[in-house]
Amino acid sequence: MRHSSFRRGGVAAAVGTALALAATACGGDTATSGAGSAGGVLRVVLNSQPATLDPVVGARSDQYVWGTIVEPLIGTGDDLEPAKDGIITDWARENDTTWTFEVRPGVEFSNGEKADAAAVAGSILLNRDGEKAILKSYLGNVESVEARDADTVEVKTGTPQYNIPNLLTNIFLMPPKYYAEQGTAGFTAHPVGTGAFVWKEQQPGRSISVTANDAYWGAKTALPGVTFTWSPDAAQRLALLRSKAADVVFDLPPAQAKEAEDAGLDVQRVKSAMKIVGFLQSDKAPFDDPKVREAAALAVDRDAIVASIFEGQATADAGLLNVKPDEQPTASVKADPERAKSLLNGKVTIPLTYPAKKYTYIDEVAQAVGGQLEEAGFTVEYNPVDYGSLTTEVVTRKISGLYLFAGVPNVAAPDYFAHGFLTSDSITANCASPEFDELAAAALEKADPAAAQPLYDELNTKAVVDEHCYLPLYKQTFSYATSGVTGIEYNALNAVLFDRAEMR
Repeated sequence: MRHSSFRRGGVAAAVGTALALAATACGGDTATSGAGSAGGVLRVVLNSQPATLDPVVGARSDQYVWGTIVEPLIGTGDDLEPAKDGIITDWARENDTTWTFEVRPGVEFSNGEKADAAAVAGSILLNRDGEKAILKSYLGNVESVEARDADTVEVKTGTPQYNIPNLLTNIFLMPPKYYAEQGTAGFTAHPVGTGAFVWKEQQPGRSISVTANDAYWGAKTALPGVTFTWSPDAAQRLALLRSKAADVVFDLPPAQAKEAEDAGLDVQRVKSAMKIVGFLQSDKAPFDDPKVREAAALAVDRDAIVASIFEGQATADAGLLNVKPDEQPTASVKADPERAKSLLNGKVTIPLTYPAKKYTYIDEVAQAVGGQLEEAGFTVEYNPVDYGSLTTEVVTRKISGLYLFAGVPNVAAPDYFAHGFLTSDSITANCASPEFDELAAAALEKADPAAAQPLYDELNTKAVVDEHCYLPLYKQTFSYATSGVTGIEYNALNAVLFDRAEMR
């Protein structure tokens, strides 16, 4: 039985550093030795080196690597909703504030620790209480988590909260004793989990390798292992694939995706839920002025940006809380450059900060956004930074002006962005207000997602259309290419599974 169609989650907000692929840039042999295909080891090239392999503190963009070793508490189905075929096999809502979860019996971590209800409860608490836990803002309403017995976990919330199973798709099962001993640094140096692969080795700055877990509780992988390397240059990633020095390369822009197809390689395009959003920092000048925010929102034509840059591999999206790929908001802001000009009282200078080369064509998007703002009368100061510097400025609330950031709703429910971006205790707390907090809390207290949706629509309209605190731009279509490989599974939540892959 397949234990999960997908098993992933998270808003990407942690320090990351993109390093060149050492094997090519520095003359090493990590990616060019030929050991991959010859030995059946899958050779994967990413666009950046993982910043950490600790899912408690790490950006979900790094789960390509650590997600081979550790698993989420609840799997995710093809419909992007929680599935009952993973570590947690069933759940029930006993009353408005009490949930129980059944844990798959007999599972062990690769170091021999029991992966039982106590480990599940401990993993939830790590994400609620950890000083640097990336999911803290989502778990503030969780009052207690207890193992009733070896196979049952009880979760109590302070007020009703319909989305607890959704949140557990984004919490990964951690070995309690090992993690307590090792902490983030030790776990990153040698992760331990219950996944289809186990840690093998790391060549610092060059590669990370995992090998098949022969004691895996689910269907065993046909691969003997996976080796990850990285390069920030899309052309270089494609060159490695074409030269048979790699088997899979991720994050190909439209030009490289077409080149790969023309070369006879297998190219997959997936409509992603990842959304690029402009944040107008409303607690600092100049965007503490509502008219200046409105002018910026009206100046930007997202349809023109998508059409001119992405060649159909992105979808313009004017909403914030519509998180699944084909969803659109009930209300949105349309570009109106002339009205934008009329709202400005003289020249207004804004810094435009963006994570250089982190996302497909993000540099070109930043220039396009800045150009449209300048046409409306703004003076734009471009500020390209590395991803880690941007996220540090965001989470420490030091950033000002307009910044571009990707939201990855690995929990495919509107609350993920509501509590990730909108509430006063969120990651960004941009334009935070008691009204936003109240609407987000009221939505969670509804019986189910359908009952909550009108409140999310209202929250989206207030934040994006009325207050102009956010400038949603587009959802990306994500492309990757393979050579001689079948069975890789990639979904709209930017989750990838390698354990069903086979080398042809």
